[in-house]
Amino acid sequence: MKVLLVGNPRTVMGFNRLTKLPSLNLASLAANVDDGIAEIRIADLVLYAKKANQVLKSILLDYRPDVVGFTAMSFQFDTAVQLMKITRETLEGIKIILGGYHATADAENILTGRHAGLIDFMVDGEGEVTFNALLKAIAKGGVYENVPGLVFLKNGHVVKTPRSELLPPDRLKIPKREARIFKKGFHMLGMPGDVIETSRGCVYDCNFCSIRNMYGKSFRKFSIDRIINDLEDAKRFGAKGVFIADDNITLDGKRYQQLCEQIIDARLNLTFAVQASVRGFIKSPELAEAMANAGTKFVFLGIENASDSALEFMHKSNQLQSSDTLMVVKQLKKHGILVVGGFIFGYPEDTQQTMIENFEYAKKLGVDIQLFNILTPHLKTELRDELLAEGLVTNPYDYSKYNHYASNVKTRHLSDEALFRIRNRLDARYPVESGAIFRLFKAYPVFFTKLMFNMIADEPQNWINFTTGFLNKKV
Repeated sequence: MKVLLVGNPRTVMGFNRLTKLPSLNLASLAANVDDGIAEIRIADLVLYAKKANQVLKSILLDYRPDVVGFTAMSFQFDTAVQLMKITRETLEGIKIILGGYHATADAENILTGRHAGLIDFMVDGEGEVTFNALLKAIAKGGVYENVPGLVFLKNGHVVKTPRSELLPPDRLKIPKREARIFKKGFHMLGMPGDVIETSRGCVYDCNFCSIRNMYGKSFRKFSIDRIINDLEDAKRFGAKGVFIADDNITLDGKRYQQLCEQIIDARLNLTFAVQASVRGFIKSPELAEAMANAGTKFVFLGIENASDSALEFMHKSNQLQSSDTLMVVKQLKKHGILVVGGFIFGYPEDTQQTMIENFEYAKKLGVDIQLFNILTPHLKTELRDELLAEGLVTNPYDYSKYNHYASNVKTRHLSDEALFRIRNRLDARYPVESGAIFRLFKAYPVFFTKLMFNMIADEPQNWINFTTGFLNKKV
């Protein structure tokens, strides 16, 4: 049996300019299929976003798989549908699987809605156990009721099987990078890039977060030996920069510090980017230095908001206060780590003034890359229920805009249009007014020079918005 796994070509705006990274989850699925069941290849279409349809069709005709699997977050679902339709039109009798967050959150509606008949199976939650069991069932002729975490139609009725228990970390094999059809072209700020994970899950209660639908409230840690082996494998496949995709790697700061020491001892000579929490650094004050010594150059920090009342609304006040963040950013920058600051606009009490205050707060912190996101009412989150109850969700069903960039909500004081306009103005002003653009050009002159020319050629309107935005300080 031949299986093709397809990585979605659509990425979050902003990240698409800075990185092109392969799908970690698809490589993990491929690695954790029992030997002898299937030949598996992975098509990471992120490398070919502008001609994804043609590239996929070419691969289908050349490889002729029996099963094709897709993955999608909510904002990627429409793109996945388009690719699945091409798959159906290209090869007869093929079986199509959809996994990822959107499948987990909305499987029953998808199977019985306007895309009925397009998808054969949907994966509910973490995919490795389900995918392996499903391929076994397909190979044996199709008894699917015993496959855990599966959603499918039978005689016109939705069948949803119970999820399996989450796999212990020591049972998860390292990603199968050799299954990738495209071996080159992935990068992180211009250097050949790859992705690993050192843990899965998070135990916090942020009301906007969707990860608990995938893993529940859990935190599973891979062994340090396994992580080092994974990094060595990524390096064998050409990686020089590695994004660590953990949901919250700083939940156990002591362990992370030990990992940094092992990375140093292994002399991997890699550059790292990670996602981290303010609270993690507060609890482990020596962590920033250890990370820098191990090669960490970028930290995405979930700052969220300058207002403690906004943090309380997002159920984050037990994790940090805004006063903590200044100390943590200062500590990271002391050790030469560039800070990608994640802010969220659009909580119910937001006004133009509170958004400007967050803009000034980001400048005061010295954030090097700003991500001024807009609160997104993701499916199956507490936030969505709260905002819907108050009538603040202006786009409840067009999930293609659930990308943290578009405005899908209003506040008690601002329309969704005003929220979007103000954020865009502040976003355009930030790089120059804060001095961040000069720090980035100094740190990575070749990459950011190329990025500038690529934006002029490929995104002229965005470049005009950027270059003119900081000249006009009105919001």
